[in-house]
Amino acid sequence: MIVFVLAALICFFLTYLLLIFLRSLNIRQSIREEGPTSHQAKAGTPTMGGIGIVITILIFGLIFFDFEINLNYLAFLFLVLGFALLGFADDFVKVFNKRNLGLTFWQKIIIQTVLAGLFSLFLIISGHNLTVAGFLKNWGFQLTPYYFLLTTFLIVGTANATNLTDGLDGLLAGTAGIAFLAFSILSVRLGYFSAATFCSAVAGATLIFLYFNFPKAKVFMGDVSSLALGAALAGIAVLIHKELRLSIIGLVFLVEASSVILQVFSYKFFKKRIFKMSPLHHHFEMLGWGENKVVIGFWLVGLILGIIGVSL
Repeated sequence: MIVFVLAALICFFLTYLLLIFLRSLNIRQSIREEGPTSHQAKAGTPTMGGIGIVITILIFGLIFFDFEINLNYLAFLFLVLGFALLGFADDFVKVFNKRNLGLTFWQKIIIQTVLAGLFSLFLIISGHNLTVAGFLKNWGFQLTPYYFLLTTFLIVGTANATNLTDGLDGLLAGTAGIAFLAFSILSVRLGYFSAATFCSAVAGATLIFLYFNFPKAKVFMGDVSSLALGAALAGIAVLIHKELRLSIIGLVFLVEASSVILQVFSYKFFKKRIFKMSPLHHHFEMLGWGENKVVIGFWLVGLILGIIGVSL
């Protein structure tokens, strides 16, 4: 709880200063034309506010992770930093071009795969894959090639899922904060106290961001933190060997990403749309739900999933 509060205070202070800085440099978000028309009013809102979240969680990671005991945590921080820098580059291109198009899809996927692959390779070299248990062990995922593919896929998939979820004011901040709280509790129960402390710090930093991001955003997170949060969430799940539990606690993100994949597949092959608009949160908006109603609804679902994920 102390770490949660300290992280929240530090992130609040950093984000407050950052917001002044972003406004002075006129670093503002351009809105995607294909999105809901109501979102056009958000054009010009400062972006990249998630830098405060990233700095906060890296500081707490450096303080509370014991690298002498487990170097996997150091590799984990480099993973989070790598995804944050990739997101920063994407945000920078968007701001520079003054349009909601940053790096290309393949540029991002290739870099993400390399970053996740290097992390997975480090875990294999350290023998982390040999401690896989339960269902994954029974299906042979402790073997090097399968473990490499599994962890790389989880990290890249989760990072892109959280990135897609960051489409409404407060949506990702709330759902990610809840997910990290769930993993903090889970880590304590399993005896991974460094991971638990880190997750508490991330939860505090992410949830305090709601002050700036909900109900009406004063600043957007940007890809700099939406990608980093996804990589961190998947990375923690891998480090504490609760890879499958991620599919429950992070089901909101999985459904958001799946809605986009299904929409694209259905339209490409059948010329029909399953949803009025994807990701799924936009579908509910198009049904007439208010933005805040959608966000709070997703928070509640995330909370229920978090409780289930911890209780199993």
